[in-house]
Amino acid sequence: MSPQNNYFKFRSGFDFSPHRYDIGRPLFSNRKLEDNFFLLKIYEIDVTEYSSFYEYQLGFYLKAKPGKKEEFFNHVYDIVISRVRHFKRQDPFSGKYASGIEQTRKLEAFLEFLKTIDRWHKVEPLESVIGEKDKLIDQLKERVAQLELLLKQAKEFDANEKIVITNGYIAAFMDLIEQVQGLSLGDKKLATSQGQSPWYKMIAKYFMHGDKPISIDTARNYFLARKNDKPSKYLNISEEDKLFKIIPKDKK
Repeated sequence: MSPQNNYFKFRSGFDFSPHRYDIGRPLFSNRKLEDNFFLLKIYEIDVTEYSSFYEYQLGFYLKAKPGKKEEFFNHVYDIVISRVRHFKRQDPFSGKYASGIEQTRKLEAFLEFLKTIDRWHKVEPLESVIGEKDKLIDQLKERVAQLELLLKQAKEFDANEKIVITNGYIAAFMDLIEQVQGLSLGDKKLATSQGQSPWYKMIAKYFMHGDKPISIDTARNYFLARKNDKPSKYLNISEEDKLFKIIPKDKK
């Protein structure tokens, strides 16, 4: 193979300060062995440099063969996978086996990098990719069905209209809700909840103040998070807004 047809960029002869990603030896390199020199560079550099190394060598190749990204990718993949197979066929009792393990590790890491840029399904066959996509689509369809069921169930509690609190009397209404929370049946509360959120969320969802919706923040501010624990924007109900008093029937 003549130099102008090389896949990879070699360092120039007697160049003792080459680009980090040039391949070859400083004095003489047999360019017919360019695949070996390319693999040697993979062993030398860190995994984090694989992308930069690949792009550097790809740029060199595309200058001679514009638009041939797939051809370059296929060549690189083929020589890497062939060398991995070579190392894995070695006798585990041979002297070269130990060094081959480390080189195989680097090559397999490089294959993982190639997988991330494989637009031609060389690393993973198209059938495998399609299979994974179909599996994902099935999972998403199942999830959509679950969400649609949850949405349908949630809509069963939706009302066509909201209950309107007469404009200017939201505080009086909130006072009634507070009174309901305090009603008892002997030693038990008439209505209980572990927190206040069911109350203010119910009000925000199903009630309006005049012609305006009640925001969840506004509703929340009428309720103590815990006893004697007032929210920063707590809305205290004045005595003049306490228009009604709920009295048990047996105490009338």
